Amino acid sequence: MAETVNTKEALNVFKDGIKYYTKHFISWAKYMAFPVFGQILGIVLILVFAGSYAVLIPALAFKYPFFNDTLNVLAVMLLVTLPGFLILLKAFWAYLIAYGAINSITANMIKSGNIYDIDAHKALITQNSFQFIVLWLLISILLALGAIPLLWIPAIILFVYFVLVFQAFTFDEKPNAINAFKMSFNMIKGHFLPTFVLIILTGAVSCVIIPKLFCFLVSLIGLSTFFLSALHIPANEMIFPAFKLNALDFYNIIESTSISSIVTMFLLPMRSITWTLWYKKLLTGYRRAQRKNIKQGTKQIDQQILDRAYGEYE
Repeated sequence: MAETVNTKEALNVFKDGIKYYTKHFISWAKYMAFPVFGQILGIVLILVFAGSYAVLIPALAFKYPFFNDTLNVLAVMLLVTLPGFLILLKAFWAYLIAYGAINSITANMIKSGNIYDIDAHKALITQNSFQFIVLWLLISILLALGAIPLLWIPAIILFVYFVLVFQAFTFDEKPNAINAFKMSFNMIKGHFLPTFVLIILTGAVSCVIIPKLFCFLVSLIGLSTFFLSALHIPANEMIFPAFKLNALDFYNIIESTSISSIVTMFLLPMRSITWTLWYKKLLTGYRRAQRKNIKQGTKQIDQQILDRAYGEYE
């Protein structure tokens, strides 16, 4: 039976997660810059190039017969937006890779006290790209099923049990998507409540409190009024009458959603550090439980010898 880890230890892990994140904040921010802003740049380029091209289509069609064919127009649209799509995809993949690489970086940071050789940590994930993609596909399927209202409670329960899949994948000698789910489930078994508490705390701070704080600070600047006046759009002009949304309301929704998303993505290291520490906390008990199962029906072996033989992750 796995060693009991209580809620108090979960609170300590939560505090340590924040500590390690803030201590190396600059390094984490630099690492997340391209994965986050690269996606934004890609989207902006797609919208700018697509919008500019759409405005020019009538003039181009009048001057060049080539643009009178719908397929030709669509083909050129794909070409002009291709740079944005490539940047978006590259940044998005880098963000997905961060879910695994940050775990390895954290483990090394705890031992050495520094963050370095980030490319080597990313390579730890990219060299197992196929299994990592399978892992994300399985997670996507579970998230899609969890969006169904009737499955919300089962989805929440499964989310708790599978919260360590990225850590299990990263630290496995032979990473395998299915094994990562199995290991996460077995590690959380018996530690559901403290894990659930840790999820609530980590999610509240990194996905709600800090993003809302940034939204509040930006609202104090008055960016919405400045932006609308620069575009010569009256703040009270109705944009979506059916929803009773004027220009200012609509902009505020876009602004808060964008800022919240950006800040939440930038705080991925805080979440990953916390779950790596939790993985470390649960792993000793998990390994001991495994050894007890192996020892059943065999000659009793000194526990210290087993510990050295397995070289458990501390």
